[in-house]
Amino acid sequence: MNERPSEPAEIALHLRWGDMDINNHVNNVQYARLFEEARVRTMKSWFGKGPGGTGSFHIARQEIEFVAPLLYSTDPAIAKVWISRVGTSSFDFGAELRDSLGDLKALCETTGVTVDPQTGSSRPIESEVREFLRTRLIDPVPFRRRA
Repeated sequence: MNERPSEPAEIALHLRWGDMDINNHVNNVQYARLFEEARVRTMKSWFGKGPGGTGSFHIARQEIEFVAPLLYSTDPAIAKVWISRVGTSSFDFGAELRDSLGDLKALCETTGVTVDPQTGSSRPIESEVREFLRTRLIDPVPFRRRA
């Protein structure tokens, strides 16, 4: 389990007609929903149906860079999801969203903080979970940086 993956998890996401806005492309607010769906499905594939996983965690931060408009299509968009950082009580998901032709449309990084479900206070990531997340560690999200 110490082996690092060569590729991120890949999730096919079907767009909805109602995701479009007046400009005839998927509305920017819908990208957050698409990235959320990709994260949830990735975690399910990594941790399975039974108990385990990260336990309770809250989303503490999310940054999305909109690279190009995503047009509605009946062909699914593709999200790629990976872990880009593992800290003491938090970890970052890296993600990208591409259209059905493979063109990059958005980049995203989301920070999850593990919490005690009774108190809501942050708590350290359990060692087994930390080691697993490290096996999914790939690269930081390649955001364009402002000058």
